[in-house]
Amino acid sequence: MTHYAYAGVQGGKKVKGKIEATSLARARSALRQKRVRIKNIKELKEKKKGAMDIEITWGPFGSIPAKEILMFTKKLSTMIRAGLPILDSLIMVAGQTKNLNMKRAVTQMVEALNDGVPLSEAFKRQSRHFDNVYLNMIEAGEVSGMLDKFIDKLVEILEKQQKIKSGIKSAMFYPITLITVSLGISIFMLTNVVPTFQEMYEGMGIQLPGPTQAIVDASEWIADIGNVAGVFGTIFGIITFQNVMLKYVKPYRTGWHALQLKMPIFGGIIMMAVVARSSLLMANLFAAGVSVLETLNVASTVTTNTIFLNAFARVKRDVMTGAELSSLFANEKVFPTELSQLIAVGERTGNMEEMLNSIANYYEEEFDALVEGLSTVIEPVMIVFVGGLVGMMVVALYLPIFSAGDLAGG
Repeated sequence: MTHYAYAGVQGGKKVKGKIEATSLARARSALRQKRVRIKNIKELKEKKKGAMDIEITWGPFGSIPAKEILMFTKKLSTMIRAGLPILDSLIMVAGQTKNLNMKRAVTQMVEALNDGVPLSEAFKRQSRHFDNVYLNMIEAGEVSGMLDKFIDKLVEILEKQQKIKSGIKSAMFYPITLITVSLGISIFMLTNVVPTFQEMYEGMGIQLPGPTQAIVDASEWIADIGNVAGVFGTIFGIITFQNVMLKYVKPYRTGWHALQLKMPIFGGIIMMAVVARSSLLMANLFAAGVSVLETLNVASTVTTNTIFLNAFARVKRDVMTGAELSSLFANEKVFPTELSQLIAVGERTGNMEEMLNSIANYYEEEFDALVEGLSTVIEPVMIVFVGGLVGMMVVALYLPIFSAGDLAGG
């Protein structure tokens, strides 16, 4: 992509600015589409990068936020529906994008298209940023000649995924925040308040009650930097062990994923999210005439849970025998009964898309209700927990004074 500086007239007013394009002709075309009457346009020479201009793209620094992907897809959908060619649409989106990683990815796709690479292949070269669902939807749209409809569906899918993620984050934000605050208060009291009371009680020469002695012992323990380092080292070791086992030991990964699905409340959240997303994908792919096997392949990419992946694999294997899809899903206990029942209705009526959309909407509503109810329950519980924790520490610190008062009164 090349930068061009321009000056012209737009809506009767003088304007000037910069625009990115692959050539001068495309820059002029993009400006004409914006109804700019060009007076002057010239190419800007790129500055040589210095030590401070090095782009860091490894690890998390090169990733693109999900919201940025959603905004990119929305803009692309709008421009394609307006009748713009896909190449011009990508060029305009790149010019409007402020996220450097997103701009870089779109620019590389434009360069690939200019080299004659198919659109789906240009997206696949950016597989770091676009998941299998996204890539398969783009390929299906390109093959079927209905790219505009598939990108519209992608917007819908991404919006629902964002809604599900936001729901989970909002449900977890409050308890995590309160736990963090309570730990901070506890550490502050143990390191700053408790030592003051300890010195006072040593001067009084009284025997400390059990609860007070326990808090004093905890204060002395946390004052030792070696103990704190040991705690952080243990936590780091547990996290590392967990990640290594999940990545390289299949039985451990399967057992962990099975345990997640059996957890109260959270198991239901995982199930609803997977079923809602996979049903929505299958509905769109069936409507586009994509084969059953390819549809199941794409649907299985909505999750990394081994239990669901194994279930999808068995369904894909057995569908080749000619068995009905509804019966295959019914045989997999990880999927709810409603899924197989509505698929059976879709098979009988020939309206699979509507049935799968109904499933997606149903479980999305169930998910929203569960998350909202969870947030409602967690809030008072966490308030009581934090208040009780702080209250117990305060009472324990003042117990010797109460005891001394009782003895004096006696």
